[in-house]
Amino acid sequence: MITFKKVFMRYPNGVTALNGLDLEIKEGEFVFIVGPSGAGKSTLIKLLLKELEPTKGRILLDDQNITKVHNRRVPKIRAKTGVVFQDFRLLQNKTAFENIAFALEITRTRGKDIKPLVTKVLDLVGLKGKEKSKPQELSGGEQQRVCIARAIVNDPPILICDEPTGNLDPDTSWEIMKLLRNINKSGTTIIMVTHDKEIVNDMKQRVIALENGVIVRDESKGVYGYDD
Repeated sequence: MITFKKVFMRYPNGVTALNGLDLEIKEGEFVFIVGPSGAGKSTLIKLLLKELEPTKGRILLDDQNITKVHNRRVPKIRAKTGVVFQDFRLLQNKTAFENIAFALEITRTRGKDIKPLVTKVLDLVGLKGKEKSKPQELSGGEQQRVCIARAIVNDPPILICDEPTGNLDPDTSWEIMKLLRNINKSGTTIIMVTHDKEIVNDMKQRVIALENGVIVRDESKGVYGYDD
């Protein structure tokens, strides 16, 4: 599904974030990306989301080269990927329903289809009855559930989670991880960047460890393995 072939990323300031990265992620996998600060984790995600172009190398999505494509193809590529952020990034003046519906509106979903789709994902993430609540009326865990619902409402095959439990207490973090695990079991490929050692060690999923822009460890049921 996702393949990095000899990918280099060198920033204008001279910092090399990725140094000849080779990586393959198959459809339906749950993958943790770990490593110390500056290892290249964020760069990897930005390349997948077409926020950056690699200095050298190729990135394939479903066997299609998405490296240096024309701008008009970028929205179509991004439509294959939902994103969950650490800081939620919800629209504060909109309700939970409206935040999720907005993701459908920008993809030009037919108006009559929006309500049933939003209702379905709100129920899936356990927020039935919270449709009219604005972000400030929701707990951190509930806000993250809205983010997850927004990320999956268009049914993307890939879900990228960038430190999704970083602002949550341990109990709430586990509830979010159970939700993500269920989404993965339904067939969605999940790529999660995290510093949460306990979650990584207990989930027993594939762990890819980056250091200085290269993969130093790739284990099918790995552990976090860092002290920072």
